[in-house]
Amino acid sequence: MKKIIAKNKRDLIKKLRIDLSNNDEKIYINMRPSVDIMVEVLEHAPNVKYILCPKSLYSLTSIRVKKALERVGVLLVPFGEGAGRPNKYDEETVSKLKKMYELGVPVKEISKSLKVPLRTVYYIANEEELQ
Repeated sequence: MKKIIAKNKRDLIKKLRIDLSNNDEKIYINMRPSVDIMVEVLEHAPNVKYILCPKSLYSLTSIRVKKALERVGVLLVPFGEGAGRPNKYDEETVSKLKKMYELGVPVKEISKSLKVPLRTVYYIANEEELQ
């Protein structure tokens, strides 16, 4: 996989023109894939099969760009774990907490049994209401 990282769109396009070749099949770019960026990729790497970008930017990419890439046989794929702080509690603990809360177990008891702070129990239990 060839990684092409730039600070702005103009620099990314310059790097695409210099760094890409016919042999590249998998490319990572650190910016939101727009029409002009995709045109440069396809011109300078005609054999590309996968274009990877950060998850946060994948969701912002227009449907028009995604469908146009699909038509030419190129897959746009979200890559990486995403930014931000990782969760302190694993999925199993969170699901146990939510089940106990739904069953009506007192919050203090949930907190003691799972060794989770009281405030965190309230936060996780009411998380769905916030979204």
